Amino acid sequence: MKQESEQYAELKKYMEEQFMFEFDSEITEDSDLFKAGVLDSFGYISLMAHIEREYGVKFGEDALLGNVSASLSGIVDFVASARRQTAESR
Repeated sequence: MKQESEQYAELKKYMEEQFMFEFDSEITEDSDLFKAGVLDSFGYISLMAHIEREYGVKFGEDALLGNVSASLSGIVDFVASARRQTAESR
C-alpha cells in the first residue's frame, strides 16, 4: 500500500537522522534497535512521541512497555495496524 510505503520511508529517514545511523547489512530494518545499540529508553520515548504526532496513533501502556517491536518493520506494522483499526471503528 502506497501510504504504508511512504510511512516506512519517512520513519526510516527520521530514525536515521534522529539517531545518527544508517540501515545497512548490519543494522537492518528488522533489527532490534535496542540490541543494536541505536535506541535507549529516551530515544524510544522520543520516537513514540514522533509517531503519535505525525500519524495520530496513540500508544497504550502495553505498547510503551514492550509489546511493540523495536525494529523499523515492527513499528511500521504497528502503526499501520493501529491506523486501520481506527479507520474501521469510525
